[in-house]
Amino acid sequence: MTKSKAGKLTALMGSPLKEIEEEFVSLAEMQRKIMPEPHRVRTFGDYDIYGGTLPVASIGGDFYDFIDLENLGIQGRMGFVIADASGHGLSAAMLVRDFNTALYTGISFESHYAQDTTQMLFDKINGRVFRSSLPSQFITAFYGELRNDGSLHYINAGHHSPLLFRGHEVLQLTTGGLMLGAFVNPPGGYQSGHLNMHRGDLLVAFTDGIIESANPSGREYGLDRLRQQLTKQRDASVREIFSQIMQDVESHMAGASQADDQTLIVIRRMG
Repeated sequence: MTKSKAGKLTALMGSPLKEIEEEFVSLAEMQRKIMPEPHRVRTFGDYDIYGGTLPVASIGGDFYDFIDLENLGIQGRMGFVIADASGHGLSAAMLVRDFNTALYTGISFESHYAQDTTQMLFDKINGRVFRSSLPSQFITAFYGELRNDGSLHYINAGHHSPLLFRGHEVLQLTTGGLMLGAFVNPPGGYQSGHLNMHRGDLLVAFTDGIIESANPSGREYGLDRLRQQLTKQRDASVREIFSQIMQDVESHMAGASQADDQTLIVIRRMG
């Protein structure tokens, strides 16, 4: 960074550059703390769950979490979420943190009053994100609740549709609404989707940093290649599937610079 740029940043932030750098380090540590412990397979009932994120910078706009709903008073359920804020860096990280706060607050409210994922949950989250973001900012998110009986209740807020592999079928989980924060009252609101995960079903959620990763000639990894790789790897463990996909994305990039955060969640209902 040139001295003139450093001076402008110091004037804008009102702090010396060294203090700003320290704040960025603290923010990166705080962002890591709101996501799951890395390299650990989570289990819930007969589900195996694994996920991870590879940020393009020290702080990023991708977010994922596994939520023990029993600790919030909702018995027999496990929540999971994946989200992607527009942009990069500090502004995206701040939006992610606001989303995380609104999500946990909303779930706590739901557990006390409704005991279910309803339209009200994402209406409230959207309102919080809209108030705290710039006009050009938004966040896409997918939130799901796994239940002991195999049912999955979910809301897709403008996010890339997760893929459910069942036998020779591949289903896309699309029900929900628009991205969060773009409209104070999104047209159509938010609807929840419902399906049953059969034993052996594989569910994979991802951010656009996976399928839009490009090689030096500009060709993107793409949804078709992701589906093909998941079909080949679907009998492996959730940790192995995660590792194989991330390695295949890196192989496709062939040394090109990573342009966006890459986040992937893999869930299997055991047979």
